[in-house]
Amino acid sequence: MSLRAHRARSTARWLGVVAAGALMAPATAQTGWWWLPVLSIGWLVRCLAGVAPARAALLGGVFGTAWVAAGVWWLHVSMHRYGGLPAWMAALAVLLLASALSVYLALACAAWTRWRLGAGGPTGRIGSDALLFAALWLLAEWARGVWFTGFPWAASGYTQVDAPLAGLAPWVGVYGMGAVLAFCGAALGLALAAWWPAPGTVRQPSGSHLPAASAGPSPSPSPSPSPS
Repeated sequence: MSLRAHRARSTARWLGVVAAGALMAPATAQTGWWWLPVLSIGWLVRCLAGVAPARAALLGGVFGTAWVAAGVWWLHVSMHRYGGLPAWMAALAVLLLASALSVYLALACAAWTRWRLGAGGPTGRIGSDALLFAALWLLAEWARGVWFTGFPWAASGYTQVDAPLAGLAPWVGVYGMGAVLAFCGAALGLALAAWWPAPGTVRQPSGSHLPAASAGPSPSPSPSPSPS
C-alpha cells in the first residue's frame, strides 16, 4: 500500500470515529433512534480491536470528545449569546470541556485493549470481551457522572428510554442501561472486526496458538554409516 493510500485510510478511520461519537447524541433527544448508539459503539469497538492501548486511548478520547461536544453544544449558545463570550472562545471552552470529560472513556478503552481475554489468544471470545468492555464503559460513565462534582449529561443510558432496554431502568438505573447498551454494541463491533478488520489492526493468525516448536521443519535425521 502506498503512503498516500495509507494516510487516506487512516484519515477516514479517525473521521469515522468522530462521526460515530457525534452520533451518540441525537438519540438523547430523538429517543426513537435508540438503535443509533448501538451502531456507534459497535464502530468504536471495531476500530479498537487489534490496536495498542495507547492508540486505543486516543480513539476513545476522540470518540468521547465528539460525543460530549455534540451533547452539550447548547453551552456555546449560553456562553456566547447570554454570557457575552466571543464565539470562538465559547466553542473552545465546549471543546476543552468535552476533551476533559472524555479522559474516563479513553482510559477505559486503553484498559480494554490491554486486558481483553481475546488479546493474544484464540478468537471466538466475543461474549467475554464484550462483557469486559461493558464493565469498563459502566465504570467510565459512573466516574464522569460522580467524580469532581460530576457531569452526567448525555449519559448513554438516556438514549434507551423508548428502547427494548427501557424495562431494565427500575432495576439497573441509567448507568446499568448504558452498560447493557455497551455490551450489545461491543458484541456487534467484535463480530464486525472479525469479518472486516479496521486498517492498522493486527489480526491474530488462526494457528498462532500452536507451540513454537511446530513453526519450523523438524531436522532431518543424520544418515547412518554404510557398511564397508
